[in-house]
Amino acid sequence: MLHRIGRDKVVYDMSPEHKPVLEVSPGDTVIVETEDCFCHKIVSESQTVGGDFDFTHVNPATGPIAVKGATPGDTIVVSIESIELDDQGVVETCPAWGPVKNVSKSCVSEIVKIQGNYASFMGEQIEIKPMIGVIGNSPADKSIPCTTPGRHGGNLDTRDIVAGSRVFLPVFVKGGNLSLGDVHARMGDGEVGGSGIEVRANVKLTVDIDKMPVDSPTVENEEAFYLLFSAKTLEEASHGAVKRAIEFISDWKSIPREKAYMLTSICCDLMISQVVNPLVTVRVRVPKVIL
Repeated sequence: MLHRIGRDKVVYDMSPEHKPVLEVSPGDTVIVETEDCFCHKIVSESQTVGGDFDFTHVNPATGPIAVKGATPGDTIVVSIESIELDDQGVVETCPAWGPVKNVSKSCVSEIVKIQGNYASFMGEQIEIKPMIGVIGNSPADKSIPCTTPGRHGGNLDTRDIVAGSRVFLPVFVKGGNLSLGDVHARMGDGEVGGSGIEVRANVKLTVDIDKMPVDSPTVENEEAFYLLFSAKTLEEASHGAVKRAIEFISDWKSIPREKAYMLTSICCDLMISQVVNPLVTVRVRVPKVIL
């Protein structure tokens, strides 16, 4: 069955307090209209997030969507079928954003026109690679802002979350309560300046339930699995992601942990998703060919 949710149905945190705006069955398809991360408040270069901008209303996520039959300990599987972008996005940077502070003395906006497979940035034609920045389920017993990543998902800002990929998310509450938003027309690993090309979008996805649990968000495409982990520091996030990769390979191939660590070292890639959110997110790419 096909469903649709408008971008007027958004949350600014992922919380067990939010009631679902839609309940679907496993195998159903949903078209989700997403708002851009600035709530469409920056539509010209004279507007920025400086001054009186309301930072309590950023990174809105459309939802929540409950999946019938999903219970704590299950996994919701989100198959992303397509991401259709609006014709205009925005890139923003501010003095305190990213690892290199004070590149600019004030917040600066760049409006980006999008046509076909290209975005026009300062006259340069850049190929778009649409991706979903925020996707996650409700945590079990607390509210987590949509700006923040974690085991539940959230602001993962991982550029492998694209059309054709599947996202595996742990379920902590009945129905899972999936929400998503913060689509980027393009973003580099790290999102080092604090934003990608932030844009409204229509995301078409299919949801399902897997009774095999996952500890943290996992992404799959035709070539690889990506094991994500978020933590306060890059070192802690790297430790968590690599540990997940060792366990994943060891369990999949039924080999000792130390042998799986060796295989991780010679065949897998440790990749930075983002370093600009309240928690850092990294991922390990595990190529399917070694499995």
